[in-house]
Amino acid sequence: MIRSLRKKFVFIAMASLLVTMALLCTAIGLGSHALATNRADFIINLLHENGGEFPRPAAPPNAGEHGFQVTKESPFETRYFVVSLNAQHEVQSVNTAHIAAFDRHSAIERIGEILKEQRPRGYVDHYRYGVFATEDGGSMILVLDCFRQLQTSENTLRMVLAIFSVCAGIVFILLLFLSGRVVRPFAENLERQRQFITDASHELKTPLAILSADMSLL
Repeated sequence: MIRSLRKKFVFIAMASLLVTMALLCTAIGLGSHALATNRADFIINLLHENGGEFPRPAAPPNAGEHGFQVTKESPFETRYFVVSLNAQHEVQSVNTAHIAAFDRHSAIERIGEILKEQRPRGYVDHYRYGVFATEDGGSMILVLDCFRQLQTSENTLRMVLAIFSVCAGIVFILLLFLSGRVVRPFAENLERQRQFITDASHELKTPLAILSADMSLL
């Protein structure tokens, strides 16, 4: 009985810990991905507002939004391309000067994939895109390379999972050693109950034996 109680205690404690850790990992993973997406959307909006180019950095530089601050290096650090379409979805211009992975042909192919999505924003692989309507009925599509940010988010989640796994193992080992102390009061109470029943049974045997003998004599 005590062994079963000890197993139940370890099981409940570990289940509670694992559920809590799973919720924390989910929150960290979703939060990290959301931060990367918000940062990408901020950059895309900034590029759209400035015609596909970065504005001049503020002097003195501000703190930035969504973890992004425009500096003199921003045009060289940020990988993106811009495609302009007319009202008939025909390509008017393609600017791939800020990205090495795409030329005009591959950029147009990627834009075709984006148009099939029929969404103003989203991901195609690790590229975040934004589709903006223009005054002439056409559209301006900005595609931003988010590989580094998404990789950082995934690495953060992996590191958190690794840390939580080690912590779960340590807690499990501690529970195996400490669960005996936790259930010790219950074991002592159970032993006292058994001892009381044994003593009471022994004490009742004597008067019962006398009564049985008297009944035999009668």
